Amino acid sequence: MQTKVLVESGICGMQTQIMLRGSLEAGYQIVLTTSCPLVQSLEPKLQDMDLLMGAVGRISQNPVFQAAEAHRLHAACPVPIGLIKAFEVFCGLALPADVGIEIEKQGK
Repeated sequence: MQTKVLVESGICGMQTQIMLRGSLEAGYQIVLTTSCPLVQSLEPKLQDMDLLMGAVGRISQNPVFQAAEAHRLHAACPVPIGLIKAFEVFCGLALPADVGIEIEKQGK
């Protein structure tokens, strides 16, 4: 099985491709392809993660958010959400569907 997520991070211009391969039973491999060194530094931590906790863990206890904080990702970085969405789909807890955030500033 394979799950692929592409995250467009916004004003920083960095893209991240998240690739999960394998299975829940036999194990998985995660590959992050990105130009962001902070996001890339997450990859080793994610290899040992409990996928189900990553998919459904509460925000304060979620290993994805804990790793993002430990590796000093910006609080508004969308990559952790992309990782959680990838884990949800990989674990069969969600159907693959795009998500989005649109920002518009009006006035001065």
